[in-house]
This record gives sequence, C-alpha cells and structure tokens, in this order.
Amino acid sequence: MKTLAAVHFAGNALLLWLGYYWLGVGESRTSSLLWSAVIALVLLCLTCWLHGATFAFFAGQEGGVTKAFRAALRNLPALLAAVVVILLLYYAMARWSAYSSMPSFTIASWLTSKLRKPVKPNSVLGVFSAATWLVRWVVIPLIVLPWVAAIAFGGWRGFLRRLPTGRAYWIEAPVLLVCAFWLPFVVLNWVPYTGKFPVEVVSFVIRLLVAYLLFVAAWLALVFLTSGGKPAWSHASTAGKP
Repeated sequence: MKTLAAVHFAGNALLLWLGYYWLGVGESRTSSLLWSAVIALVLLCLTCWLHGATFAFFAGQEGGVTKAFRAALRNLPALLAAVVVILLLYYAMARWSAYSSMPSFTIASWLTSKLRKPVKPNSVLGVFSAATWLVRWVVIPLIVLPWVAAIAFGGWRGFLRRLPTGRAYWIEAPVLLVCAFWLPFVVLNWVPYTGKFPVEVVSFVIRLLVAYLLFVAAWLALVFLTSGGKPAWSHASTAGKP
C-alpha cells in the first residue's frame, strides 16, 4: 500500500505536469497539431494505466503493485473503451446543461399560471443546475467507478459488472468524492490575506501540498471502497483470477 501511495504521489504529479504542458502546445501548424494529439493520447493512456492499476491492485489483493500494473496494461484497450463511454456520458450532460435554460422559461411560466405567483426562470434554472451538478459529480461516478474497477481487473468481461448493492458504498463513496474532487479546491482557493507577498507564497505552497495530499488520499480510499475488500461484493467475480 505504501508503494502504491508513493507511485500515485509521483504519477499524478507527472500527469498534471503533462496536462499543463499539453495545454500550452500551439495548434497553429499541422506539426504542432499532430504533436498535441500525440501528447493527448499519451496522457490518456498513462492516466488509464495508473488509475486502472490502482483498481486492479485493490480488486486482486493477493497480487502486488507490479502485477496490478501488468493487469491494467493488458486491459488497457478495454479501459480506453470505457473512458470513451464515460466521455460520451459527460458530453451528453454538457449538452443537457446548455439546453436546460430553454425549458426553465416554459416551466417558470407554467408555475406562474398555476400558482398565481411569479416564478423566476432563474430559480427554475438553479434547480436544473443543481440537479445537473449532482448527476455529473455524484451519480455518474458512483455508477461508473465499480464498472471501471471490474474492467481494470477483468478486461472486457468487466463491462457486464452489476452495480453494488451494499449500503456502505452508497453512503461512503459520495463523501470520498467530495473529499477528493471538491474539498482540495476549497483548500486551494482559501487565501489568507496578510499583505505580505512572501507569506502568501508560502501559504500557497502549503495549501497546494495539502490539497494534493488530500486528493491522493481520498482517491485511494475511494478506489479501495469501490474495488477492494470493503464491501465484500467486489470479490465475487474476481477472486479466482490469478
């Protein structure tokens, strides 16, 4: 576990740097555009390999980190196919988010006529936005994470994985999602005003380190919950695989 945590600490930092470098690559020339596409593909494959190996490690706890990375590399095509499906889901959510402003006016008008009180379209749009945020950052991850865990360890047959039924997963996983993907930004965006530039720089470095460690720790805990020995349902279809 310590080895995996160290690999994640260094690996995610490398992925963040590679992503930052990719954002800075120009696309004014054909060669630059091709180089940008190559970097994006490498970034995608490395991300799937690192996090797929983490799922595989917890799903097959009798193996070590090396075996987990071998399993994830062997199942990389299936993981990439799963990522494509997930990206299509989020693309559909983005289209819905852009479209939701249209029915909000219709619903607000209908509610105004029925309730005999003015209902602002922005209020209805706020409800749509909250529901979209909930689906995008809670519902979809809760559904796809066990699926990705099964694919990382079992390959293409993992696409047939059923959703977990244990109550612990549906209670603890949302909390870990918040700790991994929302709380680090809260820590990073909190800026204590001191009026002294050196102090604020030191504060930023400390907050950046704390936010990064919080993300790594919460994400590893979430992957363990999703594909490891807690809850027990995750071993039913994977325990017999070497």
